[in-house]
Amino acid sequence: MIITTQFAQVSSSLPVKDPVYIFCIILLAIWLAPAIAYRLRLPPLVVLILFGMILGTNVLGVLERDAQLILLEKVGLLYIMLAAGMQMDLGNLQKVGMRSLIFGLLTFSVPLTIGVISGQLLGYTLLAAILLGIIYSPHTLLSYPIMTNLGISQKEPVGVAVGSTVVTSILTLIGLSIVQAIASGNVGILLGIKLLIFLPLLTLFAFWIIPLLGRQILDPFATFLTPHFVFVLACLFVTASATLLLGVDSIVGAFIAGLALNPLIPLSSPLMKQIEFVGNSLFIPAFLISVGILSNPSILFSNRENLSIIVIVVIGAVIAKFIAAWLAGQLFKYHFDEIMIMFSLTVSRAALVLVIALFGKDAGLLNEGIFNAVIIYILVTCLAGPIAAEIFGKRIATKIELL
Repeated sequence: MIITTQFAQVSSSLPVKDPVYIFCIILLAIWLAPAIAYRLRLPPLVVLILFGMILGTNVLGVLERDAQLILLEKVGLLYIMLAAGMQMDLGNLQKVGMRSLIFGLLTFSVPLTIGVISGQLLGYTLLAAILLGIIYSPHTLLSYPIMTNLGISQKEPVGVAVGSTVVTSILTLIGLSIVQAIASGNVGILLGIKLLIFLPLLTLFAFWIIPLLGRQILDPFATFLTPHFVFVLACLFVTASATLLLGVDSIVGAFIAGLALNPLIPLSSPLMKQIEFVGNSLFIPAFLISVGILSNPSILFSNRENLSIIVIVVIGAVIAKFIAAWLAGQLFKYHFDEIMIMFSLTVSRAALVLVIALFGKDAGLLNEGIFNAVIIYILVTCLAGPIAAEIFGKRIATKIELL
Protein backbone atom coordinates (compact mmCIF):
# COMPACT_ATOMS: atom_id res chain seq x y z
CA MET A 1 0.00 0.00 0.00
CA ILE A 2 2.80 2.41 0.92
CA ILE A 3 4.72 1.56 -2.28
CA THR A 4 1.56 2.05 -4.37
CA THR A 5 0.96 5.43 -2.78
CA GLN A 6 4.56 6.49 -3.41
CA PHE A 7 4.29 5.37 -7.04
CA ALA A 8 1.06 7.32 -7.51
CA GLN A 9 2.72 10.43 -6.08
CA VAL A 10 5.63 10.06 -8.52
CA SER A 11 3.28 9.50 -11.47
CA SER A 12 1.25 12.61 -10.67
CA SER A 13 4.28 14.87 -10.36
CA LEU A 14 6.03 14.42 -13.70
CA PRO A 15 8.58 15.46 -14.74
CA VAL A 16 10.45 13.95 -11.81
CA LYS A 17 12.37 16.36 -9.59
CA ASP A 18 14.08 14.16 -7.02
CA PRO A 19 17.73 13.56 -8.04
CA VAL A 20 17.46 9.90 -6.94
CA TYR A 21 14.67 9.27 -9.47
CA ILE A 22 16.45 11.28 -12.17
CA PHE A 23 19.71 9.42 -11.70
CA CYS A 24 17.90 6.08 -11.61
CA ILE A 25 16.12 6.77 -14.93
CA ILE A 26 19.30 8.03 -16.62
CA LEU A 27 21.31 4.99 -15.49
CA LEU A 28 18.60 2.60 -16.68
CA ALA A 29 18.58 4.31 -20.07
CA ILE A 30 22.39 4.16 -20.31
CA TRP A 31 22.35 0.49 -19.31
CA LEU A 32 19.67 -0.52 -21.83
CA ALA A 33 20.95 1.54 -24.78
CA PRO A 34 23.84 -0.72 -25.93
CA ALA A 35 21.68 -3.86 -25.98
CA ILE A 36 18.92 -2.10 -27.93
CA ALA A 37 21.47 -0.55 -30.28
CA TYR A 38 22.99 -3.97 -30.96
CA ARG A 39 19.63 -5.55 -31.77
CA LEU A 40 18.54 -2.66 -34.00
CA ARG A 41 22.04 -2.33 -35.53
CA LEU A 42 22.15 1.34 -34.63
CA PRO A 43 24.99 3.34 -33.05
CA PRO A 44 24.43 3.61 -29.25
CA LEU A 45 24.63 7.39 -29.66
CA VAL A 46 21.43 7.30 -31.74
CA VAL A 47 19.58 5.14 -29.19
CA LEU A 48 20.57 7.45 -26.30
CA ILE A 49 19.26 10.50 -28.17
CA LEU A 50 16.02 8.62 -28.91
CA PHE A 51 15.72 7.67 -25.21
CA GLY A 52 16.04 11.34 -24.27
CA MET A 53 13.49 12.29 -26.91
CA ILE A 54 10.95 9.74 -25.61
CA LEU A 55 11.55 10.44 -21.91
CA GLY A 56 11.63 14.22 -22.37
CA THR A 57 8.91 16.77 -21.75
CA ASN A 58 7.87 16.76 -25.42
CA VAL A 59 6.78 13.08 -25.37
CA LEU A 60 6.32 11.17 -22.07
CA GLY A 61 7.31 14.08 -19.82
CA VAL A 62 9.36 11.95 -17.41
CA LEU A 63 12.53 14.07 -17.51
CA GLU A 64 13.14 17.75 -18.06
CA ARG A 65 16.37 19.61 -18.72
CA ASP A 66 16.71 21.04 -15.21
CA ALA A 67 19.81 22.24 -13.36
CA GLN A 68 20.81 18.69 -12.37
CA LEU A 69 20.74 17.43 -15.94
CA ILE A 70 22.41 20.58 -17.27
CA LEU A 71 25.35 19.95 -14.91
CA LEU A 72 25.78 16.38 -16.21
CA GLU A 73 25.30 17.65 -19.76
CA LYS A 74 28.00 20.31 -19.39
CA VAL A 75 30.52 17.89 -17.92
CA GLY A 76 29.70 15.41 -20.69
CA LEU A 77 30.17 18.10 -23.32
CA LEU A 78 33.62 19.02 -21.97
CA TYR A 79 34.50 15.35 -21.65
CA ILE A 80 33.66 14.80 -25.32
CA MET A 81 36.04 17.58 -26.35
CA LEU A 82 38.77 16.31 -24.00
CA ALA A 83 38.50 12.81 -25.47
CA ALA A 84 38.50 14.20 -29.01
CA GLY A 85 41.81 15.96 -28.37
CA MET A 86 43.38 12.99 -26.58
CA GLN A 87 42.37 10.49 -29.26
CA MET A 88 43.52 12.54 -32.27
CA ASP A 89 46.08 10.63 -34.33
CA LEU A 90 48.65 13.43 -34.51
CA GLY A 91 51.31 11.05 -35.82
CA ASN A 92 49.07 10.17 -38.76
CA LEU A 93 48.61 13.87 -39.49
CA GLN A 94 52.37 14.24 -39.77
CA LYS A 95 52.65 11.16 -42.00
CA VAL A 96 50.18 12.36 -44.65
CA GLY A 97 50.33 15.96 -43.50
CA MET A 98 49.84 17.97 -46.71
CA ARG A 99 47.10 15.75 -48.10
CA SER A 100 45.32 15.67 -44.72
CA LEU A 101 45.58 19.45 -44.53
CA ILE A 102 44.16 19.90 -48.04
CA PHE A 103 41.34 17.42 -47.47
CA GLY A 104 40.67 18.95 -44.04
CA LEU A 105 40.28 22.37 -45.64
CA LEU A 106 38.02 20.94 -48.35
CA THR A 107 35.84 18.89 -46.00
CA PHE A 108 35.43 22.00 -43.82
CA SER A 109 34.96 24.73 -46.43
CA VAL A 110 32.66 22.87 -48.87
CA PRO A 111 30.10 21.89 -46.18
CA LEU A 112 30.43 25.37 -44.65
CA THR A 113 29.56 26.97 -48.00
CA ILE A 114 26.66 24.61 -48.72
CA GLY A 115 25.39 25.06 -45.16
CA VAL A 116 25.36 28.85 -45.51
CA ILE A 117 23.50 28.52 -48.82
CA SER A 118 21.01 26.10 -47.18
CA GLY A 119 20.45 28.56 -44.35
CA GLN A 120 19.81 31.39 -46.79
CA LEU A 121 17.35 29.22 -48.77
CA LEU A 122 15.50 28.52 -45.53
CA GLY A 123 15.26 32.25 -44.87
CA TYR A 124 17.53 32.47 -41.82
CA THR A 125 19.69 35.43 -40.90
CA LEU A 126 23.27 35.45 -42.18
CA LEU A 127 24.65 34.61 -38.71
CA ALA A 128 22.23 31.67 -38.33
CA ALA A 129 23.13 30.49 -41.85
CA ILE A 130 26.85 30.63 -41.00
CA LEU A 131 26.16 28.62 -37.83
CA LEU A 132 24.32 26.03 -39.95
CA GLY A 133 27.38 25.89 -42.21
CA ILE A 134 29.57 25.28 -39.18
CA ILE A 135 27.18 22.49 -38.13
CA TYR A 136 27.65 20.87 -41.56
CA SER A 137 31.45 20.97 -41.36
CA PRO A 138 32.83 18.69 -38.59
CA HIS A 139 32.70 14.91 -38.63
CA THR A 140 33.29 11.98 -36.31
CA LEU A 141 35.23 8.82 -37.26
CA LEU A 142 32.32 6.53 -36.48
CA SER A 143 33.27 4.19 -39.35
CA TYR A 144 36.97 3.89 -38.49
CA PRO A 145 36.60 0.58 -36.53
CA ILE A 146 35.21 -0.95 -39.74
CA MET A 147 38.44 -0.02 -41.54
CA THR A 148 40.43 -1.68 -38.77
CA ASN A 149 38.30 -4.85 -38.90
CA LEU A 150 38.71 -5.06 -42.69
CA GLY A 151 42.49 -4.59 -42.40
CA ILE A 152 42.63 -1.43 -44.54
CA SER A 153 43.34 1.16 -41.84
CA GLN A 154 46.86 1.63 -43.26
CA LYS A 155 45.58 2.65 -46.70
CA GLU A 156 46.48 6.23 -47.59
CA PRO A 157 42.87 7.50 -48.12
CA VAL A 158 42.00 6.26 -44.62
CA GLY A 159 45.00 8.07 -43.14
CA VAL A 160 44.15 11.25 -45.05
CA ALA A 161 40.55 11.17 -43.77
CA VAL A 162 41.67 10.49 -40.19
CA GLY A 163 44.22 13.31 -40.31
CA SER A 164 41.65 15.73 -41.73
CA THR A 165 39.62 15.36 -38.51
CA VAL A 166 42.19 17.46 -36.63
CA VAL A 167 41.92 20.24 -39.21
CA THR A 168 38.12 20.30 -39.34
CA SER A 169 37.78 20.17 -35.54
CA ILE A 170 40.11 23.14 -35.03
CA LEU A 171 38.51 25.21 -37.81
CA THR A 172 35.03 24.37 -36.50
CA LEU A 173 35.90 25.52 -32.98
CA ILE A 174 37.44 28.76 -34.29
CA GLY A 175 34.33 29.41 -36.38
CA LEU A 176 32.05 28.65 -33.44
CA SER A 177 34.03 31.04 -31.20
CA ILE A 178 33.61 33.84 -33.73
CA VAL A 179 29.86 33.22 -34.09
CA GLN A 180 29.47 33.12 -30.30
CA ALA A 181 31.29 36.45 -29.98
CA ILE A 182 29.10 38.05 -32.66
CA ALA A 183 25.91 36.65 -31.11
CA SER A 184 26.85 38.06 -27.69
CA GLY A 185 27.80 41.46 -29.13
CA ASN A 186 31.50 41.12 -28.25
CA VAL A 187 32.78 41.94 -31.71
CA GLY A 188 35.59 44.46 -32.04
CA ILE A 189 39.27 44.92 -31.41
CA LEU A 190 38.98 43.03 -28.13
CA LEU A 191 37.70 39.92 -29.96
CA GLY A 192 40.67 40.05 -32.33
CA ILE A 193 43.06 40.40 -29.40
CA LYS A 194 41.46 37.45 -27.63
CA LEU A 195 41.46 35.13 -30.66
CA LEU A 196 44.77 36.19 -32.23
CA ILE A 197 46.89 36.90 -29.14
CA PHE A 198 45.50 35.63 -25.83
CA LEU A 199 44.06 32.32 -27.09
CA PRO A 200 47.28 31.30 -28.91
CA LEU A 201 49.27 32.32 -25.81
CA LEU A 202 46.99 30.22 -23.61
CA THR A 203 47.36 27.30 -26.03
CA LEU A 204 51.16 27.56 -26.03
CA PHE A 205 51.20 27.79 -22.23
CA ALA A 206 48.94 24.71 -21.95
CA PHE A 207 51.15 22.82 -24.41
CA TRP A 208 54.16 23.68 -22.24
CA ILE A 209 52.92 23.38 -18.66
CA ILE A 210 50.63 20.33 -19.03
CA PRO A 211 53.32 18.05 -20.55
CA LEU A 212 55.87 19.45 -18.08
CA LEU A 213 53.68 18.55 -15.09
CA GLY A 214 52.37 15.41 -16.75
CA ARG A 215 55.82 13.90 -17.17
CA GLN A 216 56.33 14.30 -13.42
CA ILE A 217 52.90 13.06 -12.34
CA LEU A 218 51.58 10.64 -14.95
CA ASP A 219 52.52 7.02 -15.30
CA PRO A 220 50.06 5.75 -17.93
CA PHE A 221 50.70 2.12 -16.97
CA ALA A 222 50.43 2.55 -13.19
CA THR A 223 47.97 0.34 -11.33
CA PHE A 224 46.76 3.00 -8.87
CA LEU A 225 45.16 5.53 -11.20
CA THR A 226 43.22 7.89 -8.93
CA PRO A 227 45.80 10.74 -8.74
CA HIS A 228 46.50 10.45 -12.46
CA PHE A 229 42.82 10.61 -13.34
CA VAL A 230 42.28 13.60 -11.06
CA PHE A 231 45.22 15.36 -12.73
CA VAL A 232 43.60 14.84 -16.15
CA LEU A 233 40.31 16.27 -14.88
CA ALA A 234 42.16 19.21 -13.30
CA CYS A 235 43.85 19.95 -16.64
CA LEU A 236 40.44 19.80 -18.32
CA PHE A 237 38.64 22.19 -16.01
CA VAL A 238 41.52 24.61 -15.42
CA THR A 239 42.05 25.04 -19.16
CA ALA A 240 38.29 25.26 -19.80
CA SER A 241 38.01 27.90 -17.06
CA ALA A 242 40.89 29.85 -18.59
CA THR A 243 39.17 30.02 -21.98
CA LEU A 244 35.97 31.11 -20.26
CA LEU A 245 37.88 33.99 -18.65
CA LEU A 246 38.94 35.02 -22.17
CA GLY A 247 35.31 35.04 -23.24
CA VAL A 248 35.80 31.93 -25.39
CA ASP A 249 33.61 28.85 -24.96
CA SER A 250 34.89 26.29 -22.47
CA ILE A 251 34.76 23.50 -25.08
CA VAL A 252 37.75 25.15 -26.78
CA GLY A 253 39.72 24.86 -23.53
CA ALA A 254 38.68 21.23 -23.13
CA PHE A 255 39.94 20.47 -26.65
CA ILE A 256 43.23 22.27 -25.96
CA ALA A 257 43.67 20.22 -22.77
CA GLY A 258 43.06 17.02 -24.73
CA LEU A 259 45.65 17.92 -27.37
CA ALA A 260 48.19 18.84 -24.67
CA LEU A 261 47.64 15.49 -22.91
CA ASN A 262 47.64 13.55 -26.19
CA PRO A 263 51.36 12.57 -26.30
CA LEU A 264 51.46 11.69 -22.60
CA ILE A 265 48.76 9.02 -22.48
CA PRO A 266 48.89 6.14 -25.01
CA LEU A 267 45.54 4.93 -26.34
CA SER A 268 46.22 1.42 -25.02
CA SER A 269 47.21 2.51 -21.50
CA PRO A 270 45.14 1.69 -18.39
CA LEU A 271 44.77 5.43 -17.71
CA MET A 272 43.20 6.04 -21.12
CA LYS A 273 40.90 3.08 -20.56
CA GLN A 274 39.87 4.62 -17.23
CA ILE A 275 39.22 8.02 -18.84
CA GLU A 276 37.14 6.41 -21.59
CA PHE A 277 35.29 4.23 -19.08
CA VAL A 278 34.13 7.15 -16.92
CA GLY A 279 33.12 9.26 -19.92
CA ASN A 280 31.33 6.48 -21.79
CA SER A 281 29.63 5.17 -18.65
CA LEU A 282 28.00 8.38 -17.45
CA PHE A 283 28.91 11.87 -18.63
CA ILE A 284 28.77 11.45 -22.41
CA PRO A 285 25.55 9.34 -22.36
CA ALA A 286 23.96 11.91 -20.03
CA PHE A 287 24.86 14.64 -22.54
CA LEU A 288 23.24 12.66 -25.37
CA ILE A 289 20.09 12.01 -23.33
CA SER A 290 19.88 15.72 -22.48
CA VAL A 291 20.10 16.64 -26.17
CA GLY A 292 17.32 14.15 -26.88
CA ILE A 293 15.15 15.79 -24.21
CA LEU A 294 15.53 19.11 -26.02
CA SER A 295 14.25 17.67 -29.29
CA ASN A 296 10.58 17.73 -30.16
CA PRO A 297 9.67 15.07 -32.74
CA SER A 298 6.07 16.32 -33.13
CA ILE A 299 7.23 19.64 -34.57
CA LEU A 300 8.85 17.81 -37.49
CA PHE A 301 5.48 16.68 -38.80
CA SER A 302 3.27 19.55 -37.66
CA ASN A 303 3.55 21.25 -41.06
CA ARG A 304 5.19 20.76 -44.45
CA GLU A 305 7.73 23.51 -43.79
CA ASN A 306 9.44 21.40 -41.12
CA LEU A 307 9.64 18.41 -43.47
CA SER A 308 11.25 20.58 -46.13
CA ILE A 309 13.79 21.75 -43.54
CA ILE A 310 14.70 18.11 -42.80
CA VAL A 311 15.13 17.32 -46.50
CA ILE A 312 17.30 20.39 -47.18
CA VAL A 313 19.49 19.86 -44.09
CA VAL A 314 20.00 16.11 -44.54
CA ILE A 315 20.64 16.23 -48.30
CA GLY A 316 22.87 19.30 -47.97
CA ALA A 317 24.93 17.72 -45.18
CA VAL A 318 25.46 14.43 -47.05
CA ILE A 319 26.17 15.94 -50.48
CA ALA A 320 28.60 18.48 -49.00
CA LYS A 321 30.85 15.76 -47.59
CA PHE A 322 30.65 13.76 -50.83
CA ILE A 323 31.68 16.78 -52.93
CA ALA A 324 34.65 17.40 -50.61
CA ALA A 325 35.76 13.74 -50.86
CA TRP A 326 35.28 13.74 -54.66
CA LEU A 327 37.33 16.93 -55.12
CA ALA A 328 40.13 15.53 -52.94
CA GLY A 329 39.96 12.23 -54.82
CA GLN A 330 40.38 14.00 -58.16
CA LEU A 331 43.27 16.01 -56.79
CA PHE A 332 45.07 12.99 -55.29
CA LYS A 333 44.22 10.62 -58.20
CA TYR A 334 42.20 8.20 -56.05
CA HIS A 335 39.75 5.77 -57.65
CA PHE A 336 36.04 5.81 -56.81
CA ASP A 337 36.19 3.18 -54.04
CA GLU A 338 38.90 5.20 -52.25
CA ILE A 339 36.84 8.38 -52.62
CA MET A 340 33.87 6.61 -51.06
CA ILE A 341 36.07 5.39 -48.20
CA MET A 342 36.99 9.01 -47.44
CA PHE A 343 33.32 9.95 -47.72
CA SER A 344 32.23 7.12 -45.39
CA LEU A 345 34.73 8.26 -42.74
CA THR A 346 33.72 11.93 -42.89
CA VAL A 347 29.96 11.86 -43.49
CA SER A 348 28.94 10.80 -39.94
CA ARG A 349 28.37 13.61 -37.48
CA ALA A 350 27.85 13.30 -33.75
CA ALA A 351 29.06 15.00 -30.58
CA LEU A 352 30.56 18.25 -31.87
CA VAL A 353 27.51 18.92 -34.05
CA LEU A 354 25.28 18.43 -31.01
CA VAL A 355 27.43 20.92 -29.08
CA ILE A 356 27.05 23.56 -31.81
CA ALA A 357 23.34 22.91 -32.29
CA LEU A 358 22.77 23.20 -28.54
CA PHE A 359 24.50 26.59 -28.52
CA GLY A 360 22.43 27.73 -31.51
CA LYS A 361 19.18 26.77 -29.80
CA ASP A 362 20.13 28.40 -26.49
CA ALA A 363 21.32 31.57 -28.28
CA GLY A 364 18.10 31.82 -30.28
CA LEU A 365 19.87 31.41 -33.63
CA LEU A 366 18.26 28.05 -34.41
CA ASN A 367 14.54 27.49 -33.98
CA GLU A 368 12.96 24.18 -32.94
CA GLY A 369 12.44 23.12 -36.56
CA ILE A 370 16.10 23.43 -37.55
CA PHE A 371 17.32 21.99 -34.21
CA ASN A 372 15.22 18.87 -34.67
CA ALA A 373 16.28 18.65 -38.32
CA VAL A 374 19.88 18.58 -37.09
CA ILE A 375 18.98 15.67 -34.78
CA ILE A 376 17.54 13.79 -37.78
CA TYR A 377 20.60 14.59 -39.89
CA ILE A 378 22.85 13.16 -37.15
CA LEU A 379 20.78 9.96 -37.11
CA VAL A 380 20.90 9.65 -40.92
CA THR A 381 24.63 10.33 -41.24
CA CYS A 382 25.46 7.95 -38.38
CA LEU A 383 23.72 5.23 -40.38
CA ALA A 384 25.03 6.26 -43.82
CA GLY A 385 28.71 6.31 -42.82
CA PRO A 386 29.01 2.71 -41.54
CA ILE A 387 26.90 1.35 -44.43
CA ALA A 388 29.14 3.03 -47.03
CA ALA A 389 32.25 1.94 -45.10
CA GLU A 390 31.16 -1.71 -45.15
CA ILE A 391 30.35 -1.71 -48.87
CA PHE A 392 33.40 0.11 -50.22
CA GLY A 393 35.80 -1.09 -47.51
CA LYS A 394 35.09 -4.70 -48.51
CA ARG A 395 35.76 -3.84 -52.15
CA ILE A 396 39.18 -2.42 -51.30
CA ALA A 397 39.97 -5.33 -48.94
CA THR A 398 39.06 -7.79 -51.71
CA LYS A 399 41.34 -6.02 -54.18
CA ILE A 400 44.21 -6.22 -51.67
CA GLU A 401 43.66 -9.98 -51.24
CA LEU A 402 43.75 -10.48 -55.03
CA LEU A 403 47.12 -8.75 -55.36
